[in-house]
Amino acid sequence: MSTAVTLINVFTAKPGRQQDLAKALAEGTRSFFSKQPGSLSSSVVVGDDGSKVVNISRWRSAEDIAAFRSDPRFAGYIRTIMEIATTESVTGHTAYSHTGGIEDQEAA
Repeated sequence: MSTAVTLINVFTAKPGRQQDLAKALAEGTRSFFSKQPGSLSSSVVVGDDGSKVVNISRWRSAEDIAAFRSDPRFAGYIRTIMEIATTESVTGHTAYSHTGGIEDQEAA
């Protein structure tokens, strides 16, 4: 199994705030998360339903996720996000992926 950790945050934006949320998440990734030790990749996906936004990020380890969450700058950032949306988080390891015709199946 891969040692990299995938962090998935599913956000539900307050009515009319989906685009604000997507912009805030993208800016947070650009200015903070992408510069954190262990950050491997991140995507912000805007749902067609007008309310959901999903942030999918890969990290070198669970310890790297814990480190960014303990950074004092994270508290202010997440407060801003929580004014726009509610969230549910899931962490785990990739069991299977398919990218550009290449399959990668990890032992689950």
